[in-house]
Amino acid sequence: MTDQLDAAAYPAGPADLFVHLYDAIPDEVFRGWTAARWYADDRVRREADEIAGTVLEHGALDPEETARIISRHGDRGAFTILLGLDAALAHASPYGPYYDAPALAGVLVNYLTEGKLNGPGTTGALLPRCAFPGRPRGKRSKAEFFGVHRVGQAEWDRVDHAILPAVNDPHFSRDEPIAVGCAPVLETYDDVDIAFEERHGLTVYRLRPMDSSGLRSRIKAIVRRLDESGAQLAVMPEASLSDGLLEHWKEVAFDTAARDRDRRPLRFLLLGSGPLGGGDPPPNRAVLLDRWTGQEILVQDKLSGFTLTAGQMRLWRLPDAPSAGTAVEYMRPGARIGVLDSSLGRLAVLICEDLGRTAGWERELEACGVSHLLVPIFSKPILEHRWEDQGAERQVTALGSWVTVSNSLAVGAAVPDDELPGARHTCLVSGPKSLDRDAYPVERQFGVARTGAELGRLPTSELPRVYPGAAYEVWHPHWEDAGRA
Repeated sequence: MTDQLDAAAYPAGPADLFVHLYDAIPDEVFRGWTAARWYADDRVRREADEIAGTVLEHGALDPEETARIISRHGDRGAFTILLGLDAALAHASPYGPYYDAPALAGVLVNYLTEGKLNGPGTTGALLPRCAFPGRPRGKRSKAEFFGVHRVGQAEWDRVDHAILPAVNDPHFSRDEPIAVGCAPVLETYDDVDIAFEERHGLTVYRLRPMDSSGLRSRIKAIVRRLDESGAQLAVMPEASLSDGLLEHWKEVAFDTAARDRDRRPLRFLLLGSGPLGGGDPPPNRAVLLDRWTGQEILVQDKLSGFTLTAGQMRLWRLPDAPSAGTAVEYMRPGARIGVLDSSLGRLAVLICEDLGRTAGWERELEACGVSHLLVPIFSKPILEHRWEDQGAERQVTALGSWVTVSNSLAVGAAVPDDELPGARHTCLVSGPKSLDRDAYPVERQFGVARTGAELGRLPTSELPRVYPGAAYEVWHPHWEDAGRA
């Protein structure tokens, strides 16, 4: 009778069972060296392989078998089952190396339709892995043992997660680089409407692009050059978007699209950010566009406004800026974090100041395992070892994300060279240097464009590139064990 009651506590489905055991096993097992010792135990790995084989054959693990293993081996038994479930679930991941697991078709269908591998019987979400921290592999955290991401309910409640339907997916190969096009769009302050005023006892400022015929012509030239360059992903800077220009971008991008990947490979176009949708104040919103359908596939409001100091306003030579004090960005902060899954990976957008204010989003994006961060900014030129470079490196190390930062030329055009020395760049793409995660160095690609319609290019004249988010066997040796079994 006791065994029956114990068995009733365990789900049979592999994703729900994983969530149940992952939440139940004490974190202390992973803080110390216990989990590492178990992982290195050949007997544990052999038993996990057997569990993986059972799940791959039957699509489930008998709850009575789960109860028996845990009754006999306690936390070590739960850890062994988790390893076996994880190796099996790798076959239900569209971002992993394995295919053809008919018994797990239901788990994959649940992910594609409901946005998570687990069902309604468990809280939060279980997501396939798309990234692995960029630091050298050593003693693993709890999450790093597994090829799935357990997202707790508290983090899941703050995330707007979506999966791009397969019919609209570009189907990028996980082993092929993706060319990234970043155009500055805004050349000088003539392209930007900058206004200062007093609100609620504070000096505030607004930024929006000038919706001029010149800027609209430049947008057409940017889309044309993106196609000519072979870019598949494009990121425009902050303050280059308005309601009117959003419709113009959509029209130009869609009307020039050709269903020929070789001729017009551009698919994902981040339209910078700007005051969209009205309101007082409006949000500072970025929009990711599917170029082939014209649909908005990811929308993100800036989470944290930027405060300009008197020194920055003088250095940037902002028109009509106050000579003393500070000026606060007049915007409505976002409260949620958008995350999009596709063959490119698990994408999220951070707008300028958000890259530095990690407390507002880092826990959620780490829990989800975001593989690509798109970062439009409005700032002085990108310099090596400054805030953009440092912020990107931190996320490459912590999350394993590829980070693309795109800036305009407007501020740099106003700042003399002697007041801001060093090589100036309009874009930065950073990512893990080694797939094996055997070193700390980050791959940094600095691009330069000299007009608003040019694309930021490397010293080799090539575009920067990222790799799609995927999960690899090298990160999870127990996958290889199950594959050999």
